[in-house]
Amino acid sequence: MPKAANGRTRDAVRDLPILASPVPEHPLDAQMTAERVARYRQVLLRRTGRIAVVVEDCHDPHNATAVTRTCDAFGINRLHVIVGETPYRVNRRVSGGSHHHVDIRTHVNIEEAYAELRRDGFKIAVSGLSDDALPGPQHLLPVLESQPLALVFGNEHTGASEFADSQADMRFLIPMVGFAQSLNVSVSAAITLYTLRQEALTNAAKGDLSDKDQRQLYDEWVRRYRGEAGEKYLRRLGRGNEPLDVYHP
Repeated sequence: MPKAANGRTRDAVRDLPILASPVPEHPLDAQMTAERVARYRQVLLRRTGRIAVVVEDCHDPHNATAVTRTCDAFGINRLHVIVGETPYRVNRRVSGGSHHHVDIRTHVNIEEAYAELRRDGFKIAVSGLSDDALPGPQHLLPVLESQPLALVFGNEHTGASEFADSQADMRFLIPMVGFAQSLNVSVSAAITLYTLRQEALTNAAKGDLSDKDQRQLYDEWVRRYRGEAGEKYLRRLGRGNEPLDVYHP
């Protein structure tokens, strides 16, 4: 965790302005610290559902997990992982628990992921070096202003597949001036996401998840955090199998 100028440990989330949360009191709040309860709500308030990340056939578990951590850090709620012949394995040391707080959706192929994204109204932009690639992720901002945007990153060796590239709505690249012509997938994702989210991150802006989505995710997070002990507690209250709607004020 970074140090402040006075040498004390800083917490980027704890330093954010407190916003009013739509998430009502949850039965499992009593099973967690007040700090964790508040942190979950504040993190959800700054999540965005307008950007999704797609990682295609990433061979290195370290890089795949680092993308998950990057999504969490920059407030991205949704990550699609194309597993193919390469199972998605979380490196817990790299994740730092972030895989518990990102909506990770696995697909057997890129066609399946694209179909889901199209159904949900996303434009699709793939990272690559084609002649028609936009010269920097900042050129995607006008697209993001008009509709949700999915960012596709290919694997470390061959880039995006032919289908991923040809069926995307647009292509973009990260300009480089050295001998290297590519970055690993986690670095590419981090640069792109920060570029698109810089204004929101700098201003600690409120995210765009609906109240319903925030309540649902909060329920999932606290149940996952408390595990079986939390489920037993809810069952004792007669609420173990009920949807979060029962907690509405």
